[in-house]
Formats: sequence, structure tokens, C-alpha cells
Amino acid sequence: MELSKEERKRIKAEEKAKKLNQQVSILPSVDIKYTVLCVKFGNKYSRDYVERLRNMVSRHISVPYEFVCLTDDKHPIDGVRSIVIPNAGYQRGWWHKVHMFDPSLPLKGRILYMDLDVIVCKNIDKLFTYHDRDFLGIRDFNRKFHVTFNSLNSSVMCWNAGEKSYIFEQFVNNIIGAQRMHGDQDWIWHVAKHEIKFWPDEWIQSYKWEIRDKNEVTYNQGVREFKTIKNPHIPETCNIVVFHGDPKPENIKDPFVVDNWR
Repeated sequence: MELSKEERKRIKAEEKAKKLNQQVSILPSVDIKYTVLCVKFGNKYSRDYVERLRNMVSRHISVPYEFVCLTDDKHPIDGVRSIVIPNAGYQRGWWHKVHMFDPSLPLKGRILYMDLDVIVCKNIDKLFTYHDRDFLGIRDFNRKFHVTFNSLNSSVMCWNAGEKSYIFEQFVNNIIGAQRMHGDQDWIWHVAKHEIKFWPDEWIQSYKWEIRDKNEVTYNQGVREFKTIKNPHIPETCNIVVFHGDPKPENIKDPFVVDNWR
């Protein structure tokens, strides 16, 4: 029996993946939707951060996708579908990230969430397709100092829409207790660590700790910054660089950051 066009494409993709010896799942058929999601509440980050992330994603993705921002900002942004919900007034704005798992949100398909202060520097298709039935996150960057450290950094996560509603539901049923934790990633890890898998460490790296050295950071007039400008080596295997804490990309003059933060 003659194979269909889709079956031939699938077999060809499987053969290519085996040849490359990659642990990346085969892309689903094109009717499966991919969503890139970010969250912006309050004024900690300007719309410019959303626009820069939108631009970086567009340069480093080759699967059909939609760029979505969960936000309290009603101002439209070109190329972004905003899901506008009220600001809950949390003392720490990062708790709005838990609302990503609200099953009532109009989200579909495989969702790739990214913090606004990351740099996308290489193609991110494989982040969608690696263990594409599972809930994925980053193994926390304390791994730099403790090789066996096993906890979640929530700067980049991936899951299938509608499948992790318990994270949100348990949160709204215990908002005060949940917020006693340090942040959203501690809560997510607390309730979901039984199922979270990690991407390979080398795919997503900390700029402050892994690309550069935390000992190179200093304070200058109350602002945390690197002591010197450098052009650090970015491993070929690194697709996303995370700027947890400070300094943020807008305050770094390293050529890699300047060239990509646009």
C-alpha cells in the first residue's frame, strides 16, 4: 500500500532523528498548535520586554506557533495575543505565573512558557518536542554549585494545555499558605515534583552563574552589574540564556547580550 505524504514525512523525520542521535521527539502533524507564553503584570517589566521576547522567538523557531501574553495590560502589542485578566494584587508579582495553569484560559496545544528576562539565542523547536507528553522545566541553577541539586527553576517550562490545572486550583485554595514560600517555582515544585522532568542542563543556562561567574558581579551606586565587559563563550548546545536576579539584559553591555537583546 502506498504511504501517504504525512506518513512519508514522519518516517523521514524518524530516520533523521536516529541519525543525529538526538533525544528529541518527532514533530507532531502541523494541525497541533504550539504556543509561546509569557506573563506580564504590574510595572516591573515594560512592554518592551514582551516585544523583545517576541522578536527573539520569531528569529529562532521554525514550527507554526502563536505568541501569547497573560497580562493585566490592555494595551495591544503587534504580533501578540494578550489574555487580559485583573491584577490580583499579590505582594510579589511573580505569583501571577501560577495563573498560567488556570483551566479557563483560552490556551491550546503544547505550551512553552518563558520569563521576560531571558535571551533566546538558538532554535527552540526541540524544547517543544522533547518528552512532548510531559511537564518540563529547568533543573535549578544551583546545580552549578551542587552537582546533584534537584529542584525547579521556572524561568522556562513546557506542558500541554489543560493538563496541570491542579497547580492553580491548589494555589487558589491555599493562597496565603502558598505565598509563604519564596516564589512561584517553589510552589510549582512543591505540588508537581512527582511529574516534572528537566531538559538537558546544557540547553538552558544561567548567564550570571554558568556563562559568566557570579564573582564578577558587583554593586555600583545600588545597581548590580558585571565588573567588566566580556564576550563570553556561549556553548553550541545552549538555546536559551536565563537572567535570574540581577543584572538584567538591559543593564549588560557584553556583545552577546547587546546583539541578541533586540
